Amino acid sequence: MSFCIGTSRGKRRGWGVSDYLEMNLEQLQKEHAELLAFNEKLDRERNEYRKDAQKYAKKVQMIASLFVVPSDNHELTLKAIKTIVERVGGAA
Repeated sequence: MSFCIGTSRGKRRGWGVSDYLEMNLEQLQKEHAELLAFNEKLDRERNEYRKDAQKYAKKVQMIASLFVVPSDNHELTLKAIKTIVERVGGAA
């Protein structure tokens, strides 16, 4: 992508306004398409991270709820935690 560091425009760290003013319509359209593709990739990655965060938040909430009323049966509590980790929201 032409807006990244170390591009064909030299070893500059980015684009200045004057660089865009010197571009023709085809170059601007190409730059726009590259930026859209880059943003779509970032959106997909963000959505995956958000989905993972929600999955782990659900697991933490369910595990925390086990300790609201502590049980004397520690083995049963550990089994419940293991079940939550394995089954809620899919594999880790």
